[in-house]
Amino acid sequence: MKNKSFKNYSVSFIDKIFSINWIPFGIIISLGLFVYFQAIFFDFSYLDDNTLILGNTNLLSSFSNIVHFFQIDVFNSTKILAFYYRPILTLSFLFDYQIGGISPFIYHFTNIWLHILATCLLFSFLKKLDYRKELAFLFSIIFLVHPVLTQAVAWIPGRNDSLLAIFILSSFIFLIKETKEKRTNNLLWSFLFFSLALFTKESAIFILPIIFYYLYFINKENKVYNKFYLLLGSSGAVGIWILLRYFALNGSTPATLINIIKSVFSSLPALIQLLGKIFFPFNLSVLPIMKDTTFIYGIISIILLTVILFFTKNRRWNYILFGLMWFLFFLLPSFIRPDPNSVANFSEHRLYLPIIGIFIILLETDFIKKIDIKKKSTLIIISSVIIIFSLITMVHSRNFVNRLAFWKNATETSPSYAFSSNNLGAMNFLDGNMLEAEIQFKKTLELNPNEPMTHNNLGLTYANQNKFTEAEIEYKKEIEINPNYDNAYFNLGLLYWKQEKIAEAEIKWKETLEINPNHIDALKALAANYYDQKNYKDAAFYTGELYKRGFQLPPEFLQLIQTY
Repeated sequence: MKNKSFKNYSVSFIDKIFSINWIPFGIIISLGLFVYFQAIFFDFSYLDDNTLILGNTNLLSSFSNIVHFFQIDVFNSTKILAFYYRPILTLSFLFDYQIGGISPFIYHFTNIWLHILATCLLFSFLKKLDYRKELAFLFSIIFLVHPVLTQAVAWIPGRNDSLLAIFILSSFIFLIKETKEKRTNNLLWSFLFFSLALFTKESAIFILPIIFYYLYFINKENKVYNKFYLLLGSSGAVGIWILLRYFALNGSTPATLINIIKSVFSSLPALIQLLGKIFFPFNLSVLPIMKDTTFIYGIISIILLTVILFFTKNRRWNYILFGLMWFLFFLLPSFIRPDPNSVANFSEHRLYLPIIGIFIILLETDFIKKIDIKKKSTLIIISSVIIIFSLITMVHSRNFVNRLAFWKNATETSPSYAFSSNNLGAMNFLDGNMLEAEIQFKKTLELNPNEPMTHNNLGLTYANQNKFTEAEIEYKKEIEINPNYDNAYFNLGLLYWKQEKIAEAEIKWKETLEINPNHIDALKALAANYYDQKNYKDAAFYTGELYKRGFQLPPEFLQLIQTY
């Protein structure tokens, strides 16, 4: 009698959820805010966010710089080092900066709402693919609280994957609507969101083969009203993107086809590890590398997926292949890196969009299709999974609370990764813990004697302790190993200036600007140095360069520009 009354209650409750359109979205919003609420109060991690936000305040301070966002790489780096073209990410930081300046609160607040929006769109997308409402909602909730996606929400630059998912899902939703309604405005909206996706992350271009596969092998009877316009519109968007990207990155070291293939091929085993984290998210890391990540969970996941597919009757292979394409086409491009010989990390935020492909495959199995969420036992299991995932996510989020927690987790979970050890040393340096910083830098060099920036960082530690001879040796080693690293030249110049070797300092600061003409500290150092020497003509030149870049100048330096 109790079981019958429970079933009646659960049937009534679940039917009520889906009888009113806004209720599922209300649940998504409420649960998302609950799971990620603590992230609002997190600090910066000092992995990319310090460069993209704290080091970019001149660009983010004015809407007049929007056009410039489309003319530079995302890090506003030297041309030779430019690789990532993502102006929409910078644009999102601009809006946050206008509201909250460099307060991390506003950036984390935006990240959470972007994740919630992406989840709502996923729910709509799965319904558009004609999956049962309750199953679409279930997988959307799993997406919302899944621990492997924590980094995309709790790590500020991780929003790039949330933004990409928002635009890709929106583009696909409007495309599906076009196949059913045959209204041109749906196609126009699809083009718009596809274009935004392109300017968000390079892997967006792989939606095109997925779209054409969908139209020819899934939505066979309801093809787009005019495929000519689809081809024309997508080609136009891609052409504009390629052109702007070319001019923005022109002068950078190109990624050759051989290097692309090499970096992707060498990273393929990580597919197994990442798949394992989707099914068993228990070995998470803020910065995982292949060497320090287990394959066990991934192997078990492949076996489980194979078994449930094997026992599925009337398999829709066109949908299964659609899900597999989605997973691989959006994940494999993230394996491309500028230097295929460097140690690759496989940050979990990269699974944000690809995980949807695995969801589609699972939704095609009898194991999922036959789920009756109105049964008591089923509800208990589903609720337990969601609660466990939510708790893991909330605990894992704490690794992003501040820069020291972030890099401690990176070194603990990836002890072989010299990059993590170097950055943990840098965080200790910033906190004034010189002894621990020196220990970490030396540990880094034991892992990799040629780790970029480590000799420079060790030099800073020595210079801070007035060990000028040791500092000079380290700076010169950095320049020998990493000749395009502008800060090594600048710091060596600063070291010479402290020793009153003014001529040598000027040379190094000018070499800094040869590598990076936008190095603000080098421009300021030269302007101040020449001003102190009463060389007002040269001081005015470097002051003028600062002024061009939107830097706020004191009155005496503004007077120099007007005079000279």
